[in-house]
Amino acid sequence: MTSLETRTGTDRSGSSDPRRNHAVLAWGAVGLVWMAVSLRAAYGWVTSDRDFGPAEIMPGDVMPTSSLVALRVVEVASVVVLLTAIWFLAVKPWRKTREIRIEGLLVIGGIFGFAMDSWLNLYDFLFAFNAHSVNLGAWSAHLPFHNQGVPTEYGEALLWGLPMYVYFCSAEAALGLGVRARLLARWPRMSETLALAVMFVFFFVFDFIAENIIIRTSEAYSFVRTEESLTLWAGEQHQFPLYESFLVACVAMGFAAIRLSAERDPDGRSFIERGVHHLPRWSVQPARLLAATGYAAVVLMMLYHLPFNWLSLGGDSFADLPSYLTPPF
Repeated sequence: MTSLETRTGTDRSGSSDPRRNHAVLAWGAVGLVWMAVSLRAAYGWVTSDRDFGPAEIMPGDVMPTSSLVALRVVEVASVVVLLTAIWFLAVKPWRKTREIRIEGLLVIGGIFGFAMDSWLNLYDFLFAFNAHSVNLGAWSAHLPFHNQGVPTEYGEALLWGLPMYVYFCSAEAALGLGVRARLLARWPRMSETLALAVMFVFFFVFDFIAENIIIRTSEAYSFVRTEESLTLWAGEQHQFPLYESFLVACVAMGFAAIRLSAERDPDGRSFIERGVHHLPRWSVQPARLLAATGYAAVVLMMLYHLPFNWLSLGGDSFADLPSYLTPPF
């Protein structure tokens, strides 16, 4: 068997010659770079006299009581969902096998991906955060490529912002894969393409409903500038660009794809982990974590942040915002 594998250039998982397969190292390198960027931004932020601290709430800047209560509910619920996702996707599987599976590693990757959130306002102020959210300012000025003309005196929501990088990524992917499994179990002759298409529609609808409930009940955030032809309720405080749900669905598909890759591999390794079994034992888990972080960063950047900025920068619909959501120009 060993000689046959050598002659055919395959390993146990069916991948190409492991001497030529450095996927885990390539993705790990990307993850290492993103971790360095994230930590550098965090360090610059927490040591900044200007940027680190709660966003200023102007005198007389009062939210409706119902919206403020809803905002606190969103924050608490988001933390609960985050902890639940960590338990079911990372901790519980680890307790069984003493190894964090790829879905658990992607949770960690999504948490590091939260550092990218300030890139929503990379070139212009496109996304407004409610100053009444629990926050300690924003780190946008400490990320690469930030336009110095864009204001940074706003508050990144910590209690609902970070969880979104888990429940709209890893957790939503898990739900979508559950939908796919039920479809294929109910209709065994359904094609994989159709099942995946239904899963994408599920992601789109799930995001559209969830985000609009959050926006309208809690006023947690607002899309400041959008492309009017692709926006519902254009010009209103609650205007909603349809490309938001489309891009979130693309991200969820990216997170689901990596899990499908692992499910289809005989060794349970996703394509970003190829070659990991040839690394020294002590480096296997760090390499997998770095690879998952790199993959999460690439998916978030290429499927959400860059296209969101590109579509919104040329937008001609501006939201009518209250003072607690007004961009600090």
